Amino acid sequence: MFGHLSLLAALFFIGTLKDFRVAGLRLTEVRIPMYVIKGTAAQLECLYDLDGEALYSVKWYKDGNEFYRYVPRDMPPAQTFLLPGVNVDLHNSSDAIVTLRNVNLQSAGRFRCEVSGEAPSFQTVTEHGDMIVAYLPDEGSPKISGGRPRYQIGDYVRVNCTAGRSKPAVKLSWQVNGEPVEQQKLRKYDTIVSGRDGLETSVLGLQFRVEQKHFRKGNMKLKCIAELSTVYWRCNEESVEGDRPQKAPVLESRETVYASNSRADPVQASSTASAPSTPITPLVLLPVALAVMVMATLAQGITRDIDTDKISMDRTAPGGIGITKETQQARELLAGRKEENRRTSHGKSATQLEKIALTAR
Repeated sequence: MFGHLSLLAALFFIGTLKDFRVAGLRLTEVRIPMYVIKGTAAQLECLYDLDGEALYSVKWYKDGNEFYRYVPRDMPPAQTFLLPGVNVDLHNSSDAIVTLRNVNLQSAGRFRCEVSGEAPSFQTVTEHGDMIVAYLPDEGSPKISGGRPRYQIGDYVRVNCTAGRSKPAVKLSWQVNGEPVEQQKLRKYDTIVSGRDGLETSVLGLQFRVEQKHFRKGNMKLKCIAELSTVYWRCNEESVEGDRPQKAPVLESRETVYASNSRADPVQASSTASAPSTPITPLVLLPVALAVMVMATLAQGITRDIDTDKISMDRTAPGGIGITKETQQARELLAGRKEENRRTSHGKSATQLEKIALTAR
């Protein structure tokens, strides 16, 4: 039993020592920016809590290679080591902060902070994080190509969005009228790598069939968004119009026009000079001309009959005077009919109407 108690006591001592060591030196926070824009400065932070212990050193590594060391008892306490892509700003660096100036694409990598305590514990704690140096597109907003100024329902929209060269490649997305587009409408292309620095160009296509719901107040808005984490966001939007189907023009037939003009409706003269008068068509004048010809023929026949009767009556008994009066009445009746026909033909003479009738024949 005594042996079991000794073993339990030893395990309790080890566990207590471990808890003590963890409760002693510890890292409270390590801040390594995920994205840093090329040409700017990057600040790396390694915050720790000694919990009563003395600090021996703070070291920084990039991809396993040490580039910065801070030892309080050394003079000067801060020391740097040459490493491609790493340019430490000593004036803005300390035991807790390391500042890298003018970062470039070689500055990207995995950074690790290591904090060690003094004797007798010599406890060491470490933490790491990855940093990406972003080369932002130098061509401004993404470009939209392949679109048309107008679309009709049933047409296909086929457009591409192309971002400027960057590293890493920016993320592209499409919106239609401010709403994200379904994945099945997107056309993805391989990233294009070019240049000595391996800059990348992103292209994303959009294809869908136009429906009525795509038009808002007659317009459809296509927006392409290019973004890279929190360091870059640009968009480009195009507004296209919808062509409404044209109604078929109503063509009025000649028969309809002529029929409307041949009605015996009263016509009122317009007070304005802008409305031109409707010309009298030959089809309307033809019946009038024929009527005039018939009346003229009848009149000539009556005149001959009357003249013959007058001559015969003059040669016979004394009733010739009465016949002469009847002849006068017939002439007046004929003159009245001619006047009526003249008014009906809108001021044209019987001779002109006869010419029109002959022409129509």
